[in-house]
This record gives sequence, C-alpha cells and structure tokens, in this order.
Amino acid sequence: MTGGSGLLGAELARLLSEAEHNIFSSYKTHSPPIGKPVRSNLMELDTIRPILQEVRPDVVIHTAAMSDVDVCERNPDVANRVNGEATGKIGKASKEVGAYVVYVSTDYVFDGEAGSYDEDDKPNPVNNYGRSKLLGEELLKQSGARHCVARTSVVYGWGREHRPNFATWVVGKLRANQPLKVVNDQFASPTLNLNLAEMISELAAKRVEGSLHLAGATRIARYDFAKRIAETFQYDTNLIEPVKSDQIAWRAKRPPDSSLNVEKAEKLLERKPLELNEALQQFRAANEQ
Repeated sequence: MTGGSGLLGAELARLLSEAEHNIFSSYKTHSPPIGKPVRSNLMELDTIRPILQEVRPDVVIHTAAMSDVDVCERNPDVANRVNGEATGKIGKASKEVGAYVVYVSTDYVFDGEAGSYDEDDKPNPVNNYGRSKLLGEELLKQSGARHCVARTSVVYGWGREHRPNFATWVVGKLRANQPLKVVNDQFASPTLNLNLAEMISELAAKRVEGSLHLAGATRIARYDFAKRIAETFQYDTNLIEPVKSDQIAWRAKRPPDSSLNVEKAEKLLERKPLELNEALQQFRAANEQ
C-alpha cells in the first residue's frame, strides 16, 4: 500500500488487515496507523524497485499522489515524476515480482465538458494534476503488469487532521458558525473514503483488470454538496454562499463537470457505489464514533 497514512490508504489498510492480510504501508511523512510501515519517497524513483523486491507483495494498491491541484500547476515536473513516472516504476517492479496493481486515478483526467464519463471516454485533462495522473495510467499500462486503473472523484472522510478535505472543511466552517463560499458551477461525484476502500478491496480480491470508475453514485455541484453536508449535520445552510469558479483565485483550471458514470462498478461489485444521502449518513456516523 502506497500512501498508507492517507485518507484512503489508512482505511484500506484497516479493512484489509481485518481480513487478515499482511499489510505493508508505505509513507513519506506521517507514519501509518496500520500495517508494517515502509518509509518511501516517490521522488526517489530508484528506491521503488528495491522495496518491492524485498516485500514481494501479491497486490500493490497505489494510493499515494501529489494531489494538490494548484501545487501541481506550479510544479509540473515534480507532479509528472511523482504521479506519472513513479507509477510506471511501480508497474515495472510489480511485473517483476508477479504482483497485481491497483492504481487510484482521478476524474481530472477528463476535460469536464460532457460529464458522466464512462471508462471508454477519451481523457483530455485541462491541468497539470490531470495530465500527471494520466501519464501514470499510460506508463502503468506500458509496464505490462496486471493492473486496474480505478478512477475516483472528490474523496472525503475523516482520518487526516493534518490535511482537511472538502467535506471536513465544510463541517469545520459550519461548526464554527463561519460563512463559506462554494462554487455552484463545478460538478463531480463525491466519494466517501469508507465506500471507496470497500470497493477497491473487492476489486483487488477479484483481480479486476482494465479501468473502473469507483466514485459516489450522485452527480452534484460543489455548492449543493456543501448544502447536503450542512443538512446532514443540521447546520445553518445560509452560511454557504454560491459563487462562480471565475470568482475563486485558483492557479489551475478546473473541469466544469468531471462526474463519473459508475454503472460498470455497480454491475461488477457487491460493494456498490453509494448514493450521496447514504454516504453522508455514514460520514456523520463515523464522526460520532
């Protein structure tokens, strides 16, 4: 597991360890809570093969990424190295040891002009983050490793106090009774980390190959997503102000509608993509535990 201390990686490690798998969790800065910790840095490409040669895993789940969209825009070479070239190296090393690879990619490989993208739609990223993740997809395919590219969208959930995500940011603002501005012209398929971890663990067990869209089953604008979060936690929705994307000082362009079609996953998996209402109830319940 790369990114073993991340929002998705830590939850995956928990699920898989409960299923009595032997987990090796790689990390760069924050030591993972579950699994045997393996210190690694995806910038150091020459270290990837020795780690996999030593561990010799059956499955590699590659969740680690440089995911800050604006940071990727400022540092395209670093983004390509971390998200792209490192994924190719993981693929090659995995093929050598006979490991199957799950690569967690993104809805941002699409330009957002159409929305509801399925696995056969042609990627056309509009920013460096999307381009670097697409490079990772392409290099993994070229590596010859058995693999699945699992694209997801706006992953949210609890577990990383050092780095909030959209939903925890919204909850934090509303809990403090602070106003917030959220774009109403950007659509996606918000994905609860718990649901995503369940789906990935199943496809890894089944060794699904090719591409698979693993995201929430609801297409929604960011503003409406924020309002649904407020309603779920019984906070004041009037604190949320809708704004247009061009009013936000982002460095990188965002796709207007990067929502994903999850019909293939719904047919293939027993653990289905969740509709937003159910996912948000789980999100709230996890906060109350």
